[in-house]
Amino acid sequence: MPAGATDGGSAYASPEALAELGMSHAFGRLTGAGGQGFTVAGHVDTPAHLDFLQPLLIAPQGIPDRDRETELSLLVVVAERPDLVAPVADAITAMLAADDPGKVTVETSEELATLRAMVEGQLGSFGQALTAGIFGITGALTAAILYGIVMMRRKDYGRRRALGASQRLIVSLLLVQTLILALTGAFLGTCVSILVLGLSSDPLPPTTYLFSVGILSVAVAVLASLIPAIVASRREPIAELRVP
Repeated sequence: MPAGATDGGSAYASPEALAELGMSHAFGRLTGAGGQGFTVAGHVDTPAHLDFLQPLLIAPQGIPDRDRETELSLLVVVAERPDLVAPVADAITAMLAADDPGKVTVETSEELATLRAMVEGQLGSFGQALTAGIFGITGALTAAILYGIVMMRRKDYGRRRALGASQRLIVSLLLVQTLILALTGAFLGTCVSILVLGLSSDPLPPTTYLFSVGILSVAVAVLASLIPAIVASRREPIAELRVP
């Protein structure tokens, strides 16, 4: 530490600030214009909405005296939704209550926030359409596979009908079998998805989303099996028993 310099504590710099300071690693010593020294203890990742602050160096400041006025050069406020940008800007201006309003400049990114909301809405619509398409294809494949199974086992269903099984019993039997398989597949698929997302450190979707997707997948499978089940129940026992 240079003579006369005081220790100001630990500071954190963004990658842009480290490059500007000529530091290859986030470890070192800085001395301010007032002779106060700071130890660079690490780097900080700057959010996208704070890129205008680059290069960014965060250093601790002493607690100001309550009796002494301090100048505020920059105040960053983040709104949760695009429609709150304008009201929040008005509220901040009213709270500052500056003696000279000309010295206060309020800059908002309402247009950028609106654009971001539009992009998120379009991505959401695309995701919904993609999910609906996947469920539609899954339902068609389930119906085709179950219809093939019904045709392969038509002699077995004919025997059941000849032994007194009603059409409702045949339909219920196929629907229950499909329900059990769909529940098992939805449970295993959800567990594997959570495990993969957890291992890759990706954010997990809400529990309500996982539950809704599981219920929809099971419902699609059961509905898709309804037509093959009805076809199997309407087979004539005598005709099916003649099949070699």
